[in-house]
Amino acid sequence: MIDKLIQLAGSACSVLWALCLVVMPIGLQAQNQVTDTIADKIHVIDEVTVSTTGRSRNVISTAPTLQFTQKQMLSQGVTDLSDALRRFSGVNVRDYGGAGGVKTVSVRSLGSQHTAVAYDGITITDAQSGQIDLSRFSLDNIRSLSLTIGDNDDIFLPARTVASAAVLRLQTEVPDFVDKSYRLKAEVKTGSFGLLNPYLRYDQQLGERVSLSAYGDYLRADNQYPFRLVNGKYVTTEKRNNNFIETYRGEANLTVHTSETGLLQGKMYYYNSFRQLPGPVILYNNVSKEQEIDRNFFTQLHYQTLLGSLWHLQLNGKFNWAYTHYKDVGNQYPGGELSNYYYQREYYGSGTLMFTPDEHWALAYGADYSYNNLNSNTTAGTRPYRNTLLQTFTAKYQGKYWLLTARLLASIYDNGAKNGVGSRSANRLSPSLSLSYKPFRGQDLYLRAAYKDVFRVATFSENYFARYSSRDIRPEVARQLNVGVTYGLQQSNHWLANLNITADGYYNRVKDKIIAVPFNMFFWTMINLGRVDIWGADVNVEATVALAKKHQLLLNASYTLQSASNLTDPQSQYYKNQIVYTPKNSGSASLTWENPWVNVVVHSTLASARYTVEDHKPDNRLPGYGEWGAALYRFFKFQNFELAARLDGINLGNKQYAIVKSYPMPGRAFKFTISVTI
Repeated sequence: MIDKLIQLAGSACSVLWALCLVVMPIGLQAQNQVTDTIADKIHVIDEVTVSTTGRSRNVISTAPTLQFTQKQMLSQGVTDLSDALRRFSGVNVRDYGGAGGVKTVSVRSLGSQHTAVAYDGITITDAQSGQIDLSRFSLDNIRSLSLTIGDNDDIFLPARTVASAAVLRLQTEVPDFVDKSYRLKAEVKTGSFGLLNPYLRYDQQLGERVSLSAYGDYLRADNQYPFRLVNGKYVTTEKRNNNFIETYRGEANLTVHTSETGLLQGKMYYYNSFRQLPGPVILYNNVSKEQEIDRNFFTQLHYQTLLGSLWHLQLNGKFNWAYTHYKDVGNQYPGGELSNYYYQREYYGSGTLMFTPDEHWALAYGADYSYNNLNSNTTAGTRPYRNTLLQTFTAKYQGKYWLLTARLLASIYDNGAKNGVGSRSANRLSPSLSLSYKPFRGQDLYLRAAYKDVFRVATFSENYFARYSSRDIRPEVARQLNVGVTYGLQQSNHWLANLNITADGYYNRVKDKIIAVPFNMFFWTMINLGRVDIWGADVNVEATVALAKKHQLLLNASYTLQSASNLTDPQSQYYKNQIVYTPKNSGSASLTWENPWVNVVVHSTLASARYTVEDHKPDNRLPGYGEWGAALYRFFKFQNFELAARLDGINLGNKQYAIVKSYPMPGRAFKFTISVTI
């Protein structure tokens, strides 16, 4: 097996270096045409913080890149991470309801396993399910979040970060020591349905080049919110039960500037949660005794530096440990109880080297290795493991009017099991290409196009779990095509101070879709059946209107039109049906009035009807919804500290709706937040 890995890796390197030889002469020719008096010197400038509502990076990116800064999330009334993602076009969030409830994200109907989540630059993984529960992360510690669909013009990235169809990046707060050597922030949130969420963060500068930060928070909520239960002509008001959640979360970060160009960052993270699982709402049977305990610890290290004036080096390492315990009580189980546990471990390392021969060209090579394993009492004693080797070679050209990025990804997955039979291994070469063209010199108008080929291997759940697993599942192959136009306008001393518009049309084709097929109520099997074609269009608009001195309106809106059709079998009655939980129309909007007194936000999200199974009968139709909320917030600055207060009204219309069938979302709710920064 080692010889096979070396052979495949060597083949991938040969292809990558062949591409390098093709593009290098062009780069050297371009170098002769440009005279740069500072190219051979290293220039270091002091760190600066820019706060603006101006043009977002999405306007100039070669592929769709949606972004929220901390200030933008505040000004648009975003309440949590899932709420932020619902404001992004092309994003479908699975939300099972309530504070801390399970939340996963699917981008352009490719499935949550095709979306990578990177936390401070290093990807978070779940080899068991392939899905990342976004409720694990709090916005209180997030400086910015961005979603990139396909590949954009940032090439100095680890290989695993670009190995998915889309990447959600979470960047935590950076300590600010401009005025003093420490910073303390304390915050507490409280609200409807028993919500209590205190938060504490402390930053300390330990020396000229060393700083330390630590934060922790606690969250608990009863989540016993009311909902209406409809049974024919009878309508009753019920309450969600068995829905309590309690979580503890902590993180410590060490930042060291090893030199004028070197940066070392270390992180330790711990998460512990206990949650009751309410289960689906079923007529005359609203009793659930399910519960789940999740614990996760990881530590990661990031280092980057300049090697001379032309070479950039980045190294990453990570160890991840996760534990899940699922428990249910009922007479249907032997002994009256079902108790399943799962242990995951991961060891990960990566290196990326970038070469910038001139101001037009940049070349990057990256290699990642990871080892994952899983122990569980549900896999008949099988202890699966996976070795993963990913390599990327990327070339980027940036001219006056053109921006072009080409990447080749070589993926090798070596699967095995310490007990029993392991699943089949897999490998693939995946190309991607993206470009942006500026047709007019004086206008921020860009045309862009992108193509990306990605695939995902089956998760441990899909390969090994009893009753529905299969060792022989082939990887899913997804091909993405995107074309778009973007426009940006910034005008000082004008009533329309800022305007950004992006519009993209896309086509995705998924081959060998991994699905579960039931033989009866108790036995399922995982097989490759599907071909899914996804057509869609995304539109995003943001504008700033100056009303008067210290008064302005901020408008943000997004819209998605999407057709995701099952084209597996032309003879099937489900042929060309929209795939499950995919609305054809969805969108969001927010309007903010910033003023010297109290800032006011009104926001709304909507989605059209979806189907919960492939059979499009009326009983399987989940109605569309539209809900709106509002927020009031203000900052109070004193001599030695800053006080911030915020009041959120969520679902103020008390709309009864569900994102997942039989899991009703909360109705009208309120949340109050107060924070002090010293």
